[in-house]
Amino acid sequence: MRILPNSAFGRIALLVGVLLLINQWVSYLSISWYVAQPSMKQLVQLLASDVKTAMSMQDLEIEGKMSNEVRLEIMDDQRIQMVSTRMGDPKQLREARLYTVLTSQLADSLGVPEESTEMRVEESDKIYYWIKSPKHNNVWFRIAMEPFEGFYIHPPIVYFTAILLLSLLGGWIFTKQISRPLRRLEFAAREIGRGDNPGQLKEEGLEEMVTVTRAFNQMARNVQQLEEDRTLLLAGVSHDLRTPLTRIRLATEFMGEDEAEVREGIVRDTEDMDQIIDQFISFVRDGRDERDQVGDLNALVEDCIKSARIQTQDISYEFDQLPPLPFKPMAMKRLVTNLIMNGLKYAGAPLEVKTSVVGNSVRVSVFDQGPGIDEKEMERLFQPFSRGNSARSGGGSGLGLAIVQRIAELHRGKVSLHNRKEGGLEARLEFPIRSKV
Repeated sequence: MRILPNSAFGRIALLVGVLLLINQWVSYLSISWYVAQPSMKQLVQLLASDVKTAMSMQDLEIEGKMSNEVRLEIMDDQRIQMVSTRMGDPKQLREARLYTVLTSQLADSLGVPEESTEMRVEESDKIYYWIKSPKHNNVWFRIAMEPFEGFYIHPPIVYFTAILLLSLLGGWIFTKQISRPLRRLEFAAREIGRGDNPGQLKEEGLEEMVTVTRAFNQMARNVQQLEEDRTLLLAGVSHDLRTPLTRIRLATEFMGEDEAEVREGIVRDTEDMDQIIDQFISFVRDGRDERDQVGDLNALVEDCIKSARIQTQDISYEFDQLPPLPFKPMAMKRLVTNLIMNGLKYAGAPLEVKTSVVGNSVRVSVFDQGPGIDEKEMERLFQPFSRGNSARSGGGSGLGLAIVQRIAELHRGKVSLHNRKEGGLEARLEFPIRSKV
């Protein structure tokens, strides 16, 4: 079970909260030791002194050494009331709150057992302390005092609320300085992953983020340069090979009839090489510069099927109702055509093509009835110059599925291969439905 949050904001907020909680706990203990406890002791000693004075005057009155008028005058001056509970507890006493800690400390100050006295606190126009007489069970002393201004211990809920708000605020402020550059880096990394150039990111923010952004910009420039060099190399090699192939093809036309078999072999080889060069050019020109256009994908797929039926008529299709979609027409046509031609090349007819809407994505599937592919080989086949096993191998450069994958990534989609339970292979294209170009 994961305890720590995954996000930077959650972890920073948790760290700030723990630190504030520790700080509040230390502050609470400090106030308790150096302010609250001494103040409570002082208060208890004062109340104990008043109780002792009241009980002494009560004893003097009983002994006849002090008149009742004098005793009442002194107690009134000290703001002490003596209340009898023979007829029942008064309302103020019933509503007063019992404090066991103060009762224990008061009993120690009076030098009497804790069970012989009791202390309650009444909060009304003033603070009244109700103290049960240790000598008489039915007598209470009500001592009035002014509220102690400036010292008030808030309930724990106030501390925890303040800690939570401060933690969230601190975490939000700190994370905001990190999240923006990280989001830009995430977006730029995805663009590079699709083969696009995200441009140079602003090097701003914290020192660490500036360093990371600077390194990322350098990496992006290097990747872009490598991509341009590779494109130039493939385009140059493909273009330069065209001329000698044309000369070889032309030379075969002048070969005699006695060399017909050799001539046919050379022609087949040059045609294979010409197809490989076409794949190189298609790999370089993946349609990245083509603009998206909103169109009918079913109509495009049907055009691809009609072109493929030149080789065989045994291609069926089933189209679901699709909304108008933005896509690159030439690139998408090359993608669908490659999937159909791969099926015909490696598995043969019959083929079945289906389009459908799955969730928030559009799916184009090409089903064949061939021998299928080893599950371990599927991911590798999308790498450039990778070819499958002998069951489905043939001529070619191994760029067909790599071209398909690059075009799918341009449309924020993915191409995958799936062995069918009933036999054969499904080549599946999926990309999200977008309402805008």
